[in-house]
Amino acid sequence: MNLPAPYRFLELTGTHRAIGEALGQLDPPFRRPPWWPSPPDPELAEACRRLVARWHPPLIEEYEGYAAAQGLDSRLLWQQVCRTSMRARLFACSAVAWWGPDGTWVGRNYDFQPIQRRRDLIGLRPEGSLASLGMMGSVPGGRYDGVNEAGLFVSLHAVMADEPPPRPGIPFHLIPRILLERCRSAGEAVELLLRMPHMLPLNFLIADPHEGFAVEVHPLCAAVRAPEDGILAVTNHYEHPAMRPYHGPRDLRFSIRRKERLIEGIAPSDAPLPGRLRQALSDHEVPVCGHRPGFATLWSVITDLRQRAVEYAFGPPCQNPFYSFPWPASLPKGPKEYPDIRSASGAC
Repeated sequence: MNLPAPYRFLELTGTHRAIGEALGQLDPPFRRPPWWPSPPDPELAEACRRLVARWHPPLIEEYEGYAAAQGLDSRLLWQQVCRTSMRARLFACSAVAWWGPDGTWVGRNYDFQPIQRRRDLIGLRPEGSLASLGMMGSVPGGRYDGVNEAGLFVSLHAVMADEPPPRPGIPFHLIPRILLERCRSAGEAVELLLRMPHMLPLNFLIADPHEGFAVEVHPLCAAVRAPEDGILAVTNHYEHPAMRPYHGPRDLRFSIRRKERLIEGIAPSDAPLPGRLRQALSDHEVPVCGHRPGFATLWSVITDLRQRAVEYAFGPPCQNPFYSFPWPASLPKGPKEYPDIRSASGAC
């Protein structure tokens, strides 16, 4: 499929190292995003690398393949992609899920500044892991949202909150990727997510055909919210009482209004749910759909997890069509079982 620049649709299959090599050959020379803070010191980066090697070893093999294809030192590449702070960035991503008699629908807008040139939709069929389809932004290897072959949807949302001094954890952009490749249900993903060590304040919308959760994480605390009346919305602030103190004195009104608008937009009515969902994602009153230089909707996704249908719009959903993509399917060998990792994120 030909997409408008800078969007790409890539389908990659094989071992994780082979996938990394293929992506490294397709990509221009790697450059660290200019809006990111300075890389962590080598000792912290290496500690994070060891954690990823423990939680999902194939990702390290993929980065080694990518580095080899680009002629880079794999440890130096890792240090460059290991982000330890979310300071000085815009927070404006929105997602909502609905469970009803006619389907399980999820809609999500990813918003950032147009300076983000990497906007790749990746269809991935890795050996030994679940297949997935999702968007990769900023750096290779990660996912910002996506769905896997089992019907699990995951989206990532940065949160406006205080950050403690950096400590070892899973880099934020790899968390959805790990969940999509390892988990078959929302419950399984939440359980894994709560045990991971986190470096940054984040929200996740986790949904499968039967249930879903909002998982609010901070390096020092984590909490889970359930849907209300079959609807669950996630933006860029914490809702759980245990998490709210981490916001400090920040103005959360824009994030709160977007969450409320999404819930209102898909509330039960005579109009079909898919149309209501598209309209809610295209809202310009709050707005949910962004067109400003500092708040631009770079892509939008709508998926019916029960009917296994997924569509992406490349740019603001108010003026760009949604394209249907094949549901992800794994290689014939199927995914392997990973060892259980008993570790815990910070407790409140």
